[in-house]
Amino acid sequence: MTAKPSNKATGRIILRGLEGYGHHGDLPAERALGGHFSIDLELITDTQKVAKTDTLEGAVNYVTIEALARRILEGRRYRLLETLAERLATDILKQPGVLAVTVRVTKRPPLPHLRAFTVEITRPL
Repeated sequence: MTAKPSNKATGRIILRGLEGYGHHGDLPAERALGGHFSIDLELITDTQKVAKTDTLEGAVNYVTIEALARRILEGRRYRLLETLAERLATDILKQPGVLAVTVRVTKRPPLPHLRAFTVEITRPL
């Protein structure tokens, strides 16, 4: 994953392997039956600032981020994984303390002879 840090002292919070079931895809069967998806998130944030206080105040709340990502994954239906990834990135960037985000959405199995298909995007604030 490759979220780019800003000029600030930054660190990464990585949420790996959020599993869920969604109805995303262009084929009618994909949209009707649904399928298994996995999401990985890499958030760029100022970890140094919050580490000095050792409190959650001002820190990225990864419990909130996980719940937000799950709601998006399991909520509205998208034809393209690219659209799902963009929606995730847009909403995550609205969260306090997030400077940039890399989103990886994996669909398993997308086609008979593939184990997985993944879309990865990186968006700055």
